[in-house]
Amino acid sequence: MKKYTGALFFVSLIFILTGCSQQVFGNKTVRAIPLKPLKKIVSSKNTVAVWQAKTGSAMGENKVHPFISDKAVYVAGATTVSAWQKDSGKLLWKTNIGEQISAGINGSYVDTPSIYLGTSNGNAISINANTGKIQWIERLSSQVLAVSPEKDGRVAFRSIDGKLHGLTSSTGELIWQRSQRTPVLTLMGASVPVIVGPLVISGFDNGKVAAYQLQTGKPAWEVTLALPRGRTELERLVDVDGKIKQLGNALFAASLNGSADGIDLASGTIAWSKKFSTSTGITGNPQGLYSSDDKGNIWKLQAQTGNPVWSIDDLQRYEPTLPALVGSSLIVVADKKGNIHWINTSTGKFVSRNKGDSAGYSVEPEVDGNSIYAIGKSGLLSKFVVRN
Repeated sequence: MKKYTGALFFVSLIFILTGCSQQVFGNKTVRAIPLKPLKKIVSSKNTVAVWQAKTGSAMGENKVHPFISDKAVYVAGATTVSAWQKDSGKLLWKTNIGEQISAGINGSYVDTPSIYLGTSNGNAISINANTGKIQWIERLSSQVLAVSPEKDGRVAFRSIDGKLHGLTSSTGELIWQRSQRTPVLTLMGASVPVIVGPLVISGFDNGKVAAYQLQTGKPAWEVTLALPRGRTELERLVDVDGKIKQLGNALFAASLNGSADGIDLASGTIAWSKKFSTSTGITGNPQGLYSSDDKGNIWKLQAQTGNPVWSIDDLQRYEPTLPALVGSSLIVVADKKGNIHWINTSTGKFVSRNKGDSAGYSVEPEVDGNSIYAIGKSGLLSKFVVRN
């Protein structure tokens, strides 16, 4: 949680959102609904674990994404960041930065001389991707929650106080800063800013998605996906915390207690909007959009209209991550019990299942061809491949 209005409310919100088995309030014990057993599946895809590595970077509930280059996969958690050879899982380097890592990892679209991450103390950090050496540290206004890719000499950091900071990627110099109002209560995490042409686009905890000029921070447009409604603080959460997806001249985003929206990139106008609630965001291709909602249902939506194609309720309360596309025919989803689920994009049927980090997952796997890399809450990094 980022902010809270009182100790009891903080505890109850954690209980509701994380599915603890029970919680005591005064003389009453509240028991959560038990998870329904997963249905057995007949595997029609051969998905295997190639290697697993204990990175020592336990991330817990922090959403620190792996980053993949042509040579390595980079992970971070606790106070360490490390690089691992993609083929063998061999450790290339590990760096202890001496403070809690809360955001990242990201790098360049084209080449990766540097990777970027943020900390709970509000530091933005650049690290040499080849050696693990810290190149610069820039103090920001508060805890860092997300880091954009690097492009054209800029990288953007999103902080917990609702600010987006534009930094020079070579030196860390703060060039511009933009701010959105932050509600009293929000979920932990933030959407990873995306860079499209000259714009950097980010979601915010007030239910808005906003675009700014990457070089100058000048506002380009903003849209509102959700407005706080409801009688309780939980019902009024409207965070845009999940992935934002660009396809051609369209942008797709979704919020908690709000909607999933198709947005025109040039003008920021909303082409379609469907009632939806998620903290994981949206991904997809022109054949379909994919998301996991706040109940744990997995959805495929039409990219042109937002209308549902299919949905799966098998993972309710398993807190599935955002689906990740593997080619055009598969999505892969990880859950809080450490399962890796493979689903056919056309039928919505499970085709394979693997076991990963038993501590579970808080971020979706990263895809590299027919391989995926999944970093679990305990810091276990796993590579899985589709063999047929």
